[in-house]
Amino acid sequence: MGVFPAQYPREILWAMNILPVEIWDPPLEVSRSNGHLQSYICSVVKLGLELILQGHCADLDGFLFPHTCDSIQNMASIVHDYLGVEKPCYFFYHPKAPYRDSSRKFYRHELKELITSLERQFGPMDPEGLKQSLERSREVASLQKEIYRLRTKGELGVSNADFYRVIRLNEYLHPDDLIPLLRRFIADGRRADRARKRIILSGILPNPPELLALLDGLGVRVSDDDLLNCGRRLLAPPAGQGDPLQALSDSYFSMPPCSTRNSAIEERLSHLMSMVGRSRAQGAIFCTVKFCEPELFDLPQLVEGLKGNGIPVLLLDTELNQGLSGQMSTRVEAFVELLG
Repeated sequence: MGVFPAQYPREILWAMNILPVEIWDPPLEVSRSNGHLQSYICSVVKLGLELILQGHCADLDGFLFPHTCDSIQNMASIVHDYLGVEKPCYFFYHPKAPYRDSSRKFYRHELKELITSLERQFGPMDPEGLKQSLERSREVASLQKEIYRLRTKGELGVSNADFYRVIRLNEYLHPDDLIPLLRRFIADGRRADRARKRIILSGILPNPPELLALLDGLGVRVSDDDLLNCGRRLLAPPAGQGDPLQALSDSYFSMPPCSTRNSAIEERLSHLMSMVGRSRAQGAIFCTVKFCEPELFDLPQLVEGLKGNGIPVLLLDTELNQGLSGQMSTRVEAFVELLG
């Protein structure tokens, strides 16, 4: 099943023998999707729609659209109502902050609705299968947290490019395949990190990859991240024991603060400052996707707050898969020199 960003209960899909394959930044040239979207729509949405329009989703059995932002909601309507795509489209609406008791009731309701709608196509879900999926999810989460912990402590001697290559396997691998790969990555990478400088990375996802390669060449390690695609969701407390739906609900409401869930600016700034402190970062880079409204609304106050606390900040406004211009590379190099 093709799943668009960002938060969704993948354990439910696993329990129904469905493999979620997330669609973030496929390496395509945007051509056909421009005829369906406004010019000021982010490239995450444009590339996702382009993937469908170019016929690369023929092997999928359906699409899942979480209510992450207005642009993804708009794309969901285009795909479901206007393109004539002969595949089932499922929708998942998660509540936005500030959270109340009604938010938790609503979230449980949405989990049940998703199960019911999927059962119409894929057959009844085995409750034991969901419990097994939760166990796999806990193991994946534990390994991912250990990888992040080792990096933060300077005990993971791998490049930025290799780190995110492995972390992003989470987007499409089944847990039975992902778990041994994560274990091997920890075993092979556990050694002292000799990078001279450390930064935190915030934004949507680690793209363009040329940024990671440039930081590697400059001897700079991303010591922690506040990326929607990575740390903001992968470091949430895993679903606990007991009632599976309650466990999934508790996990969702324990996620780190995020612009796409309407988290308060104060919470996000506090989260970033604690990240800087525990990872001993000397600065922060915000690598935003152009026209990403949820991020852009928060950005000015987050930058002001970090600078007010003595943290140097660099802003990069990028298009996915477009590489780094010479000007942008120069800005990154100058920022790294500023770190001292």
